[in-house]
Amino acid sequence: MKSTVKLYITGFTAMVMLFSSCTHVLEEHPKDRLTPDYFQTPQGVTSGLTAAYSYFRFYYATQGGMNLSVFGTDEFTHGSELNNPPLNIYTGINSSNGDVAGPWNRAYPAINTCNGVIEYGEKSTALSDAQKTTLLAEAKFLRAQWYFILVQTYGAVTLDLGSGPLKFNVSPSNVASRAPIADVYDAIIKDASEAAQNLPDRPAAQGRVWKASALHLLAKAYLTRGWSSAAQASDFQNAYNAAKQLIDNKSTYGVDLLPDYADVHRQGNEYSKEALFQVDWIDNTQYNNNNAFGVTGDDGVRQNVSLFLFRCRYIDLPGMIRDVTNGRPFVRYKPTPWLLDNAFADKVNDSRYNKSFQTVWLANTAASIPVWTQADVDAGNVSADKLNKPKFNLGDTAAWMVPKHLEAQVTPLKDKKGYRVFLPTEVNGQNKFFPTLKKFDATQGRANNDPNIASVRPFMVYRFAETYLIAAEAAFKLGQVTDAANLINVVRTRAAANAGAITAMTANTEADLTAGGIDYILDERARELCGEQMRWFDLTRTGKLLDRVKAFNAQAGSGIQSFHTLRPIPQPQIDGSVDPSSSDSKYPQNGGY
Repeated sequence: MKSTVKLYITGFTAMVMLFSSCTHVLEEHPKDRLTPDYFQTPQGVTSGLTAAYSYFRFYYATQGGMNLSVFGTDEFTHGSELNNPPLNIYTGINSSNGDVAGPWNRAYPAINTCNGVIEYGEKSTALSDAQKTTLLAEAKFLRAQWYFILVQTYGAVTLDLGSGPLKFNVSPSNVASRAPIADVYDAIIKDASEAAQNLPDRPAAQGRVWKASALHLLAKAYLTRGWSSAAQASDFQNAYNAAKQLIDNKSTYGVDLLPDYADVHRQGNEYSKEALFQVDWIDNTQYNNNNAFGVTGDDGVRQNVSLFLFRCRYIDLPGMIRDVTNGRPFVRYKPTPWLLDNAFADKVNDSRYNKSFQTVWLANTAASIPVWTQADVDAGNVSADKLNKPKFNLGDTAAWMVPKHLEAQVTPLKDKKGYRVFLPTEVNGQNKFFPTLKKFDATQGRANNDPNIASVRPFMVYRFAETYLIAAEAAFKLGQVTDAANLINVVRTRAAANAGAITAMTANTEADLTAGGIDYILDERARELCGEQMRWFDLTRTGKLLDRVKAFNAQAGSGIQSFHTLRPIPQPQIDGSVDPSSSDSKYPQNGGY
């Protein structure tokens, strides 16, 4: 009898046949059993890859995944309708936290599937050597990406699922050990290196990884290990080399920065030349239930709700009701004062704040538009002929979040505007109304014009702008400050509000980097990448989580402790496994939990 591992494959871009001429195949084919023999067939390899891709939908753009990577940082704190508060305030995080268990539970089925593709796909006689080389390289990228998430989240994790390190396991086993992080990084870097060597220069189909994806992952893995306790002397140089290989050969790999930062996250641009790795959804409820309410189980966990999480509660403003344009307000993540007023201090020369955040809401219902009152007339806010007339009309401004540099100018005029004006001090003093990150907005194709349904937009995991910042961070760690500044300035030049602002954006970068060190690089990463599911890892990688959370996240500062740089191992893993390498035979928990 054949041993099997039961998996339900839900789709990324399932391929009807190898190297199909279709560029974006979104048909999905459930297959609940993946066996060693099946992995030696073309369909088995492609089904296995589809399964491995699909599991990322449980992590990226989901509430659980974003709670782990966006929350509890210097960028975002909790809004008025917070979910899972321990992940922001750190007090009360434990091994039974469902979001903490998410990556652990989803990674290992995907990893084991990749193990099967790699181990048994190599033995296939139905695939050509060229096909095997490319497809197995794809599986190695996906396995490396999953382990990269795991090692950054939990530290030492399991490489041997029961049949040997990185081997396909066909039988349930409760024996498991944590491999040292040095071994985990070795596995990640080996996989990413081989993927970079063997993947094609251009993606075989839309949504599939290629050489550029692997070089980016390789550079980031080297960079992260270079900061860690498993660091090797050559890590920062290797990170720099991998990033520079991608940068210097961008035309070969079909990548580049988009000219306008506003276009990076514009709906429909998810497969632009800047995008290096995306997670896909499909508008088919058989495989992706994006209904608004009553969705439970896996269907609910893997919904792309990134467009809801950063919304303020605009529906409580006069002249506003929920609509597709403004989105469903989950009110989970509020930008910290540091992000709004310090990281984005320059809102004149740097276009990224205005292109990342919604700060104006236009009236979309006449029913709740207020009228000018006698008190307004008596206060001199409006002339007497405006008494009892609407303060604004449908389609006019209903609310405005004033940027810091205009606060003094606007304050005396605030009550004369008619619409709701939020000064920076008012935004920072409550957690209900605030500028809303708009990178993940989805307005096209909303069924029945329904603002409540989840998004089917692809989520960009990696993009080319970050490659420059990885190279810059590596160069900085190598003592090459001028080179680091030049790399950062490529990103800052694109961010300039206009040609006349380029000098202001670039002239002082080297001096600012010299003075600020890694904090300056983290500031620049916030300006470029805020909200993109990277920040918690940026801060833990650089050893800055405690310092910057204490300094810039008032809700979290008193609760965070040194052991919070890793998440707890999920309790079911502790309770359900035996570790023969442990003195008490228990799977070890991270310190502090």
